[in-house]
Amino acid sequence: MTTLVIGGRGFIGRHVVDVLAASGEDVVVFDRHADASLDTEAVRHVRADFSDSTQLDRALARYRISRVVHLVSSTLPKSSNEDMRFDYQSNVVQTLALLDACVRNEVGKIVFISSGGTVYGIPRTTPMDETHPTDPTCSYGIGKLTIEKYIALYQHLYGLRHVILRAANPYGPGQDAARGQGVIAQFVRNMREGRPLEVWGDGTIVRDYFHVRDFAELVRSALFSEACGVFNAGSGNATSINALIRILESATGVLADVRYREPRRFDAPAVVLDCRKAAACFDWRPAIGLVDGITQFVSWFDDTRTQRDGNLK
Repeated sequence: MTTLVIGGRGFIGRHVVDVLAASGEDVVVFDRHADASLDTEAVRHVRADFSDSTQLDRALARYRISRVVHLVSSTLPKSSNEDMRFDYQSNVVQTLALLDACVRNEVGKIVFISSGGTVYGIPRTTPMDETHPTDPTCSYGIGKLTIEKYIALYQHLYGLRHVILRAANPYGPGQDAARGQGVIAQFVRNMREGRPLEVWGDGTIVRDYFHVRDFAELVRSALFSEACGVFNAGSGNATSINALIRILESATGVLADVRYREPRRFDAPAVVLDCRKAAACFDWRPAIGLVDGITQFVSWFDDTRTQRDGNLK
């Protein structure tokens, strides 16, 4: 039984691969940044882009893949509306090619990482469970929701079992602020570099943050479970941007220089997920609290920067 992790060299993917390998699973990483020199007995690497359907089909066949974790997205919520055709073509259409390849190669299950922050749109209730209406306000959310529907259709037509995880805001080691990944990573980098924090709105918008290691454990549980369907993934706790900044100031020892800007149209005022369904089906609950998780992240960030600066000398 071998699992293909598409995007396995990314922020979330590396943690998923580590958790799967530690549990004894054979893993194949499919990623444009994959490096065969990193191969181990448990983890092998295929360097290819998600858009290369031929290489994807070959990897599924060559390694006799039985399960797939799909982590790749070519766009971000904040930029997806700028080129909606590209967003659709590079994500939805390419995922359809993946699903066809899964059917051809008799893959048994796919776990797809969707977006709890964008597929629901403006909250009507808080926290939001999986029955909440889905009215995305950005192309990114529309694309994720469309992929969800196609995945469910492929289970109906071809028996391809699936779990869709609508993730809140994962953070933790490996998150790259330079690539626009996550407000926590971006704020920590700016605070360490003496730059201001740019906040859209007055800082009262609320989000749900949870540690990437907890997320990776949920992916593992979902992959091995008999359960199928849509599940929220988050902490279930509401944290405003202003409260987050106070936690970051305590963890870094730096007083933040906050610059408030006009709010963005696509930012929902509050996104907090009800994760009781995942807890019940997978016996999963986040184990790392926000304060501890941010403290760990700051230590990782400082250690990484020290090593990088040392290598540059």
